[in-house]
Amino acid sequence: MTDPRIAEILKAFEVFDGVYKRTQVDAALALQEEITPHLIGVLEQVLSDPASYADNQDYYAHIYALILLGHFKEQRAHRTIVELFSLPPDVPHQLFGDIVTETLPIILFRTCGGSTDMIRLLILNKEADEYCRTSAMRAMVFAVADGMIPREEVLALFASLFTGNEADSGSSFWSFLANSVCDLHPEGMMEVIEKAYQDGLISPWVIGIQNFERTLSADKEQALEQVRTRIRRESPENVHDYMSSWACFRAAEPSSIASTSSLKKPGWKSQSNQKARRRKIRKRERASRKKGRR
Repeated sequence: MTDPRIAEILKAFEVFDGVYKRTQVDAALALQEEITPHLIGVLEQVLSDPASYADNQDYYAHIYALILLGHFKEQRAHRTIVELFSLPPDVPHQLFGDIVTETLPIILFRTCGGSTDMIRLLILNKEADEYCRTSAMRAMVFAVADGMIPREEVLALFASLFTGNEADSGSSFWSFLANSVCDLHPEGMMEVIEKAYQDGLISPWVIGIQNFERTLSADKEQALEQVRTRIRRESPENVHDYMSSWACFRAAEPSSIASTSSLKKPGWKSQSNQKARRRKIRKRERASRKKGRR
């Protein structure tokens, strides 16, 4: 029988009404050991019937569950998380919105428990959404910077993925992969990178060759320290500081929450706007890369 306290927390998480459930999140933090299996169960339930939950824009329990499990560094949730973000393209976006590109890398990194095997599988999964695969690449970069896995091992993996067979023609997969190579410092990789540009795999609009040249002018430790800074920035110790800042959680004024039709999951876009969402993500990636390489 479920503890009444946990049942109350989970019930509050389920319905999105534009108000951040701070009290219930605090209660979940206090009951970490007891509530963790139930949070994993929420994700497993969504995984069992993703289409139903993707269609329900006002269901939010899986959002709270994912963020809390990432905060807890819960290894038992890792496989289920990877499987959720290995679902066919667009489904992860419908379920989790901008979490796919903004928060997934740190969640994968924090829940892997030192083993990157599942993260590798997501990167290699040609049936998965390219932005989920990109987030898995970034998680591997985090693992290198943290000392979890050797840089040379990850660069060898990345070098093997520029054959042109890893994604559909015109995919941004290789451009985003090049970003991750650059983050790890491209020393020893430039022959592969230059050929990828020649083959038209890497878009200079996403990352230009000059980005690699600038990174090569610094040492590897400087590049990895930049990644460590990013890890610290994307891993707030106070989960409230992260979630409560989302645009979808507005001030609890009656006029602002009377209708929740415009208050969807983080970065929610309707099916008809999937292409617009992709353009937005590519634009953000380009802007982020230019800013980070100045």
